[in-house]
Amino acid sequence: MAALPLLAAFLLSTTAAYHLPPMLRGPRFLASRLSRRGVGIGCSQRRQFSAAIKMGDANAEAAPFTKSTNQHKPSPLAGMPIGPSSPPSSSNNIIIRYMYEGGHIGQGRLCHLHPSDDDAVPASQVMRALREDGVDFDSFYACAYESEQSSGGWLPLEPAPRDRNPWSDENEADGCDMTFAIPPSGDADVSRRIDIKLFRRPKAASRIDAIQSLDQVLLDTEATSSENDTIEHSSDALHAISASVPGGKLSLSNGYFGIGIISPKTSENVGTLWRSAYQLGASIIFTIGGRYKSSSTDTLNVPARIPLIELDDWSSFVEWGAPKAAVWVAVEMGGTPLKEFEHPRNAVYILGSEDNGLPKSVLRGCREVVSLESESYGSYNVAVAGSIVMYDRLMKMRAKKLNEPERKM
Repeated sequence: MAALPLLAAFLLSTTAAYHLPPMLRGPRFLASRLSRRGVGIGCSQRRQFSAAIKMGDANAEAAPFTKSTNQHKPSPLAGMPIGPSSPPSSSNNIIIRYMYEGGHIGQGRLCHLHPSDDDAVPASQVMRALREDGVDFDSFYACAYESEQSSGGWLPLEPAPRDRNPWSDENEADGCDMTFAIPPSGDADVSRRIDIKLFRRPKAASRIDAIQSLDQVLLDTEATSSENDTIEHSSDALHAISASVPGGKLSLSNGYFGIGIISPKTSENVGTLWRSAYQLGASIIFTIGGRYKSSSTDTLNVPARIPLIELDDWSSFVEWGAPKAAVWVAVEMGGTPLKEFEHPRNAVYILGSEDNGLPKSVLRGCREVVSLESESYGSYNVAVAGSIVMYDRLMKMRAKKLNEPERKM
């Protein structure tokens, strides 16, 4: 028991070295420190320990804490950097701060403008200064920040339409008489700076022609590069060019579909259906309970163009072989006539063998059943039946797409 005050004094000295406040040097904290060192403390011992700590606190308050020598020293790279100063002869210079669309004006680029007039700067001189700094006005058009007649916004420096560059090396754009008033040297309210934002030029004046595919954008970029190989865009300009590529929500188009056979009798039937599936736009073909061997019916090397999945049984198809969000469609006699059938956007067409057809369990598992009409005999060759169904789907999807109103982008 006599050792407890000594332990308390020792721990108080160590906590003072850690610069801990008195509230963290209480009995519970120090008791936890002792327990970590393997010293157990009961209730009666804790009361003696608390008394020893109170005496230690009184002695500790008499001695001030030692200040830490590991103080934070400011980095020599902190704070604003030293900026360049203009010589006295260039006191009338104007700074142009510009950025590309998608960037931040606070991180814009700077260039100098030497105005020919002490009172105003025409827009043509601003464009010339930007062009000399490397801006490609065949790809971008400039807007200046306007705040006198509005609450603030970007005002184009050239008239519409802006699909072509109206500026030349000597002349200013037709219909652009915009000027920037130069504030007096002693006016501290207005800085001698012009803020410019560069926007990507549209490909064409009309909205329909301006909407292009990614392949067309890449072809236009290659054509521009071949015509003028001296243009080297900055990283900001390249970012703005990539941002101008049309994107967003993709059209679902005609969806996807797959087709398969349960217990195929011959590899020739699978090969013929495989070829038709490739020709008519199927995404996948499968067999259930059968194996395919290469045959002479494969004249297009379809294994390299569309995948074939071989499943052991119907349970394998149900458990992991069936695509998600696809409607199962059985091709069997007694279903909806094909001419009246509306194909689902995403579908899996399931065919049976010529002699046995589809089992009843499969028919019950399918949401739709479609049948093929005939003149004399109702049972078709399995590859022929699948080809007819896929051709009917292709024709109906094309007609549906032509009849749909054009979506506005």
